[in-house]
Amino acid sequence: MDGGVRMAHGSTVPGESGYERDRLRTRLVVIGGGPSGVSVLTHLAEQLAATQQGRTTAVEVTLVDRMGETGGGDGFGIGIPQALLLNDSVATTDATGIGFTAWLHEHHTRWVGRLADDADPRVRTWFAEHRMDLDLGRFGHLFLPRRVFGDFMRHRFERTARRLAACGVVVHVVKGEARSVLPTAGNSFRVAVSGIAEPLTADFIVLAPGCLDTAAPPGMSAHPGYYTHGRACGQPDSDAAMARLLAGRPVGCRRVVVLGSAAAASEVIAVVAASPAVAQVLDEVMVVSTSGRLPDGQPTGPDAPFTCRSLVRLRCDGAGELTSARLVGALRADVERSRTQEYAIVDVERAVAAEFTASFRLLTPAQKRRFVDVDYADYQRLMRHTSPPYASAAARLAASGRLRLVCARVAGIDPAPAGELAVRLSDGARLTATAVFDCRGFVGVGQTINPLVRDMVASGLARPNHSRRGLVVDEHLQAAPGLFVMGPLLAGTSQGDDHIWSLKNVARIHVLAARVAARLFDLITQDTVGIGERQ
Repeated sequence: MDGGVRMAHGSTVPGESGYERDRLRTRLVVIGGGPSGVSVLTHLAEQLAATQQGRTTAVEVTLVDRMGETGGGDGFGIGIPQALLLNDSVATTDATGIGFTAWLHEHHTRWVGRLADDADPRVRTWFAEHRMDLDLGRFGHLFLPRRVFGDFMRHRFERTARRLAACGVVVHVVKGEARSVLPTAGNSFRVAVSGIAEPLTADFIVLAPGCLDTAAPPGMSAHPGYYTHGRACGQPDSDAAMARLLAGRPVGCRRVVVLGSAAAASEVIAVVAASPAVAQVLDEVMVVSTSGRLPDGQPTGPDAPFTCRSLVRLRCDGAGELTSARLVGALRADVERSRTQEYAIVDVERAVAAEFTASFRLLTPAQKRRFVDVDYADYQRLMRHTSPPYASAAARLAASGRLRLVCARVAGIDPAPAGELAVRLSDGARLTATAVFDCRGFVGVGQTINPLVRDMVASGLARPNHSRRGLVVDEHLQAAPGLFVMGPLLAGTSQGDDHIWSLKNVARIHVLAARVAARLFDLITQDTVGIGERQ
């Protein structure tokens, strides 16, 4: 890796032999090599470069990631298949100026050429369908492969590292999993990393581990038929392994069950539906969710704009207190009416979101908190969308008679005879399957298998917020003085102008990262950086 970055493996890390650490440097450790952490570094580099005027900054930055990622993290990592697509269009991803569109034009030949050379039939199909737009540089409406966005973020880190190095900042990348963070008597932190003999010392930390995994149900983690979203989609040969598993069952018994109906479920269905190897041996896909629906992806409605009558009436009539429950009720009424008029959510999403936001601003702080803690789930179910290619894949599977939607709650998953699995529903019904794809999403910080977050909560360094889906933070997004939080762990934050019920949107992460970087800039450019001086 170039750009003034020192890559650390094994036992050679900042502070050990091989690095002459300047103890006068302020030490920043970023935990997580995904878009959240790298976006903070990018904003910080911009501020340092703008104010240096030829001076050297006494700062040392260490980026820690279990796979050594420098921008892609798990979701956009360098090893993920190019068949996996972004859940937002290029225009939406770039809505707050992260620079994705400009990068796509600048590096057009390289990333388009790599897609053209990919032998994966799913990639070939996608490429053929969008070849004209790709050739003409019309990207705004496209849902590109996630790997392309990961390449953009990795390139962004390289530019950031060069800019930091030009300011005198020493940058390291450590491949390893952060296991614990402990405050020290010297107003700093000690970060234990797997495979590293000595903990890293940090004056400041940016905690940005990305989406956290939830523990598998009892007895399921080692079962060959139990798939998390990451196992199903994150490995290049995952569809081939699925095909072998299904082929081992008799015809008529080759059923898979997908739990959940959010973006992860849509992606799993698309992987299953678009794989020639799986298609040859698949009998049925059953999707179990509380909504009994899959996210919309294809525009279907009339050309006439949709009017959100219920949301507008709620805001204008002034009858009674405006509550979170009333707001969600009006949203539901408008979305259901749009469906009766043959609109899909992607047809009306922008109009509905604008009216919802206008009404949300009128809620009291207590009602905003109620929405962020509880009612957000109804909002997400009503507003879910997916990429057009994923929606088309599900439609093709349904047209073949092999997709069935089940509206139910899951009570548990048990081993069944002949190596199968049994999904228990809350009404007592049981569904047997060759494979179960668990896409129910993150339950809460108390159930995560992430060792660092578990340790921080157990030690009291960080606390789950009221929603249990994220961590308590202050107005500077700190879980503790000097410990900043970025990304999905901010879910459940409701204070001041921050009302975050979910944080996976790159455009919003870009904005919040600027705030964290601005606060870090103020702290690291002070004469003293001890915890006692931090506000």
